[in-house]
Amino acid sequence: MSTSLVILTLNEIVGVKEILPKIKKDWVDEIVVVDGGSTDGTIEEVQKMGFKVIQQDLRGHGGAIIAGVNATTKENILIFGPDGNHDPETIPDLIKKLEEGYDQVINSRFGKTSINDDAGAIDAFGNKMFSLLASKFFGGNLTDTLNEYRIITREAFAELNFDALYTDSTFQMSIRGMKKKQKMFEIIGNEGARIGGKRKMQPFQTGCRLCKRLLIELVKD
Repeated sequence: MSTSLVILTLNEIVGVKEILPKIKKDWVDEIVVVDGGSTDGTIEEVQKMGFKVIQQDLRGHGGAIIAGVNATTKENILIFGPDGNHDPETIPDLIKKLEEGYDQVINSRFGKTSINDDAGAIDAFGNKMFSLLASKFFGGNLTDTLNEYRIITREAFAELNFDALYTDSTFQMSIRGMKKKQKMFEIIGNEGARIGGKRKMQPFQTGCRLCKRLLIELVKD
């Protein structure tokens, strides 16, 4: 099976300098960096490293995912952020697990043995609450429905009719995966501390989006 690595960036020059050199290009078959309009030199730095960069057309986190999916061709899509939260050394682990026959494999930051150096108490509580509600309503058993760091087959992604453009995007991927009875698996992982840049998630606004997404998916077939 072939894999496309989609790396999402927005003003992450410090992170890309430290994280991208740790990604071995032979781990995957294709790598695309999707940039959301960086002004700090991220694009130039990534290009200097030899990575292909595209600009997203649609706004938001979900817009970046759609751009990455449309710009790649391989059987599987692995979504990754270079801000320090995701450990590049675990990329092969996600790929290997998906090849066992899963539709989605998610890196869970809230497993029993996970170490989380980024999310505060409020963020962790919110994530666990939304993951519990989603699993209860839609018949899953996920502990981390919000993490973008995951791999999904292109066929499974197409089945989702993915259209959430903002911070509810990966929540939609998890919920619709459960609704479609996709085979989903969580690898218990960690979340590293942010490297440079500014944290883009706004707790109150994100919480409202997630509540709205939950209600939409409850009434939508």
